[in-house]
Formats: sequence, structure tokens, C-alpha cells
Amino acid sequence: MILPVLLALTAIAFVVYVIKHPPTNCSTNSNSICEDYSDKIVSELRLDLIHTMVKGYRNNQLQSILRDIGDDAHSIWFDLETLKKFIYHIEHHTEKSKKLLSKEDQMRIGKLGVRIYYSCYPSEISNGLYPDLNVLPTNYNKRHTLIMLPTMLRDNIHMDFNPIDEKSFTLSKEKLKTYFASNSGSSIPALGIFESSSNNRSTISQNHGGLIPPADGSGEAI
Repeated sequence: MILPVLLALTAIAFVVYVIKHPPTNCSTNSNSICEDYSDKIVSELRLDLIHTMVKGYRNNQLQSILRDIGDDAHSIWFDLETLKKFIYHIEHHTEKSKKLLSKEDQMRIGKLGVRIYYSCYPSEISNGLYPDLNVLPTNYNKRHTLIMLPTMLRDNIHMDFNPIDEKSFTLSKEKLKTYFASNSGSSIPALGIFESSSNNRSTISQNHGGLIPPADGSGEAI
């Protein structure tokens, strides 16, 4: 008799919670973390445009790369969970870090984004200089890739920033360049193709996926 009563109470409690805490309705003006995009239109592109753009890259930019450098990747694959986790941590840690700022500084912060930097791997991946790259095969040397960094709109400028370090939320453009200096030896939030490791500054740094080639591209449709 006790078990059915407990189950009934649990069900009632769950219904009350759902009523009081429904999934976040996604609004472009909302600062809350969105969990439901069911009322939004699916983003689409015409297939002929996709073919035109991909072939345009392969017939122009990629050919220049192949002439000057040699074999290189023409596509990059990421698993969906990695992308979802990266976006979640940007939103979650931004909201957490914002609470450490003054009300005035919080009001200066606008929408979040992701900046995608074109990049390439070092000529020597396996020399131990960059521990983040230790999991990669050596044939990724010098191949081009992408690095994604979080951005926030501040004073009408989309600024790179570190979601788990509130000090980066208010730095000027000049001081941000020092913060993100290439010789700092620190980790920053990023998404590309390598397993992250933490150094002086702990962040959300991630990079999981695959370059094609050398990875198998037999599933490509374009």
C-alpha cells in the first residue's frame, strides 16, 4: 500500500514542478539558457547553393593550398554532443560568472556568439610542445582546421572572452589582446579538433572531431 502512495505523490510532485518550471521559451531577448527551440523555424539552405559554395572552395582556395603546401583537408566533422556541450558551457559559465560583476557591467553584456578562426596545425604535432595535440595522428601536421571561441556583444562589439573568468568580461580591446596573447601559455575556451588540457588558466577549452582527409570521408554527400 505504501509503494502506490509514494508513486502517486512522486507523480503529483513532478506535474507541479513541470507546471511551475516549464522548458525555457527561447527568445532572442532572453538571457536564460534555452532548452526548447520547437517553435523556431529550421535553418535551411538550398542544395544548389551548398554545391556551388563547396565546389567553389575546392576549385579555388583549396587548389591554391594544394599547390603551395600539398595535401590538405577539405571538410571537418564534429559530433553533435561536443557542439551541444560547448554551447551549454558557454551559456552556463557566462551566467555564473556574470553574478560576480557589478550591475553596471552586467548591463553592458549583450548576446553571446561563437567566432570561427581559420587555422592550421603546427608542422610538428608529436614533439610534445602542445600537450593538447598529443592525441592527434601525425598526418594532421600543417593541415588547416577551425578554432571556435566564445564571443559576447559588449559596447556594440563582438568581443572574444573567457566564460569562466569574469575578468575577461570587462577588458578593453587592447587588454584583451594581452589576455589572449599567444605566448601566455594559458588555456582558453575553444572548440576544434583535439582533447583539451588545463594550464595556468582553467577554461572550457575543447576540440573534438576529424579532418577529412586524412579521416574517412566516405559519408560526404557534397
